[in-house]
Amino acid sequence: MKSVTVVAVVIPFYQREKGILKRALQSAFAQDISDDIRLQVVIVDDGSPVSPPDEIAGVTFDPRHRIELITQKNGGPGAARNRALASLDPAEVSFVAFLDSDDEWKTDHLRKAIATLSISPEYDFYFCNHTRFNSTRSWFEESEIFQKWTKGEVSPVPNPVSGLQNIYEMPSRLAFSAFLTEYLSQTSTVVYRFSKFPEARFDADLRSAGEDHMLWITLVRKAGVAVFSTECNVLCGQGVNIYFSAFDWDLPQTVDRYGYLIVFLTKLTRNFDIEQPDRKVIEARLAKFSKVYAYLLARGLAKGRAPNRMVLSKLFRLDPTRILRLPLSLAQMLKDKRSGNWDW
Repeated sequence: MKSVTVVAVVIPFYQREKGILKRALQSAFAQDISDDIRLQVVIVDDGSPVSPPDEIAGVTFDPRHRIELITQKNGGPGAARNRALASLDPAEVSFVAFLDSDDEWKTDHLRKAIATLSISPEYDFYFCNHTRFNSTRSWFEESEIFQKWTKGEVSPVPNPVSGLQNIYEMPSRLAFSAFLTEYLSQTSTVVYRFSKFPEARFDADLRSAGEDHMLWITLVRKAGVAVFSTECNVLCGQGVNIYFSAFDWDLPQTVDRYGYLIVFLTKLTRNFDIEQPDRKVIEARLAKFSKVYAYLLARGLAKGRAPNRMVLSKLFRLDPTRILRLPLSLAQMLKDKRSGNWDW
C-alpha cells in the first residue's frame, strides 16, 4: 500500500467580487493527481468583504481532500499565509503549494510540481511560468534574466533535468543570485518542501511589496536545488491585488509601495551575505527607489497629504540615515528630471 503524501494548498482571501474564490478552488480540486495525494486546502479569510463560506459551499470535491477555513482581522496577504503555515503539522504535510484566490491552476500543475520535487531529496523549491489576464506574453518571456539565459549572454545557466521536458534545475548559489536579480516566481506558481522548512514565513513588515519575494530568496538560499518548469501552468486573474494596484503616482499606496521596496532591499543587505555584482545591483536599486520615494512624498505633501507614518517608522528603524538623506534624494530626482535622465 502506497503511503499518503499531503500537500497543503494555502489561499489568502480578500476579495470584493463573488465567484473568484470558487474558481480558484475548482482549479485546485480539478488537479490530475494520483490517489495517494491528499490536498489540505487552508483558506484564511483576511477580513474579506465577500463571505468565503458562500464561495466554498458551491464547490464539490473528492472526500479524500479537505478544506479548512481560518478567519482573522485584515493583516495583508503575507500575514494570512503565515497564519495558514502556522496551522500546518510538518510531520503530516510534505509540500506546500500557494494559490492566490484570484488565480487558477491548470490541471497538471501539482502533478508536475510534485513529480519534479520527488526526483531528489535535494529538490526543495519549485516554480513554473505563468500568464496574466492582461498580457499576451508569459512571465518568462518578459524576464530579462530568462532572456539572457536563453541567448547565452550570461553564465552559469540552469541545467535541464534529465528525462523531463521543460524542467530545469539551479543549485542554491545560482538560484539565490537569480532571485536577487529578479522576481522570478509569482506566488501561485510556488510549491516547496514544507517538511524541510516548517519555520519559513513571510515578512509581515513588507505588506505592500516584497513579502513573498523575501521568502523565495530565503528558501532558495537554504535549498539544495531549485527547479522550475517553463510551461505556463498558472493563470493569474483579476482580483484585489495590493502590488499591482499601486502604480499610479497620484495614489498614496504607490508612495507606500516604494517605501516598502526600500525596506525590502535594506533587509536583503542586512540578512544575507551578498557578493558582487549582486550587491552593486541592489545598491543601485536602493538609490533609485529612494529618489522616487522622496519625490512622491514631496508631491503628496504639496497636495496636503500626510505621509504614512508606519512606513516611515519602519524605514527609520532600519536605517535612520536614509530618512535624513531624503532631501538629497529629492534633489537628485529633480536633477534627473531636468536633465531628461528619467527612465522610471
